[in-house]
Amino acid sequence: MCLTTTIALSLCLGISAQRDAEPAPVKLWKEVDVSAWPGSFVSPGDLNGDGRLDFLLSQMGPDTAPKRLVAVDMAGKKLWEIGEGASGEVARAGRVNEPTCRGIAAVYDVDHDGRTEVLAELWQGEKLTFCLIDGATGEILHRIPSPFDASVRHPKGFHPTRPCPWSLIAYTRGRDELPTIVLKYEASNTIPCHAVGLDAKLGRLWHVETRPTGMGHHPDVADLDGDGREEVILGETVLGAGGKIVWQKDVGIHADFAVAADVAPAPGKEVLLSICQRGPALCFDARGNELWAKSREEVSHGQGVWTGNFLPERPGLEAIILCSGHVGDFLTVAAEDGKSLARFQHATLLEGYPDVPTVANWAGPDVQSLWLPIDRRLVDGKGNTVANLGPFDRRVVERLGAGTSKSNLAAQAIPLDVCGDDRSELILYQPYRGRSIFIFTQPDGRGEEKPYVPQPAAYNFRHYF
Repeated sequence: MCLTTTIALSLCLGISAQRDAEPAPVKLWKEVDVSAWPGSFVSPGDLNGDGRLDFLLSQMGPDTAPKRLVAVDMAGKKLWEIGEGASGEVARAGRVNEPTCRGIAAVYDVDHDGRTEVLAELWQGEKLTFCLIDGATGEILHRIPSPFDASVRHPKGFHPTRPCPWSLIAYTRGRDELPTIVLKYEASNTIPCHAVGLDAKLGRLWHVETRPTGMGHHPDVADLDGDGREEVILGETVLGAGGKIVWQKDVGIHADFAVAADVAPAPGKEVLLSICQRGPALCFDARGNELWAKSREEVSHGQGVWTGNFLPERPGLEAIILCSGHVGDFLTVAAEDGKSLARFQHATLLEGYPDVPTVANWAGPDVQSLWLPIDRRLVDGKGNTVANLGPFDRRVVERLGAGTSKSNLAAQAIPLDVCGDDRSELILYQPYRGRSIFIFTQPDGRGEEKPYVPQPAAYNFRHYF
């Protein structure tokens, strides 16, 4: 959709797409020097059990799988390091490229013994393994051949593009039981999709295979029907306990994004999907009944959808849809019925892969904002800037890199509550060339560190990078 059309639609809706007031600058709380391991994907968590935030740095090898893992604390001190570089035939095959998406590397206490584990695919020599690693020491506790071997990643007769492995922690059997480690692998409609459930010792619980469009890129986890057990939302396919398919739709092309939220008066939670390449965006109830849909004219390429209280002046929640692919236009709708409320654009337009926005509780737990990495700012549901980096922008650009290609774009954000009050801080990093991890807090925040509590934004990621 062109800029002229966007402005016209914004005027029709009676809503400005520009910033209304000068935002307050953020406050830099921490900068962690990771220049010894530049260009790392970041997974946060308390690795050594001291109640403080640490970071797992993963550097990719072939097939979007980590070749090296490094654990560092808040001061940037290395706790441990395992893994090795790609070598031999795998490297010579030419598959060691900048990954499209982050590989599988997450931090969580999967067996509830009070000690944090690292879950990661890991290249070890020529072998791709899946490991459960002691978070404090880096000792590999359990190891199995990766469930996503060559038969999954490179099946005969298929030509995979943009592989998208993912890991999730899901309490599919209820909170009184140990969680299920869910692994998902698909590649933009080009290979059959697979999901595997593992227990805390990496024993296989179930395996589900679907058609190439059956599992979308960004999954989610939620208790949809209110029975105390979480479902796994893999695009058009929703799985329950034992890997049972609860419901499945045929959306034609994969869902770029799936998100669950309580947006309607009916019991349970709803599922919102944004569909790749030709749209639309859809909302389903807990049983899979369609509640509303935006047309393909309104959402021509549903690259993402995020729910929250983005317009606190109105009742209910909103959904923000990135509706024209990887760049440009956002559409804000009433999450309960899909009614259009506002449109706005990226402040910086760039052909390519600019970013994947993420939701932050910057103003408080009851008000949400959307972080736009390419713009390096938080916005509300009208596109008004809630916060930007202000005087720290130049430093972030320098340490994380900002340019005109995906490799140089700053800055990916993980919103976590780690400092002082119940609002989210912004943890900024850059997975390809970044040399620092920044943690920004609110300008009026006390800046006091508090004991780290595991949060879904840290172990169930909502963005590619």
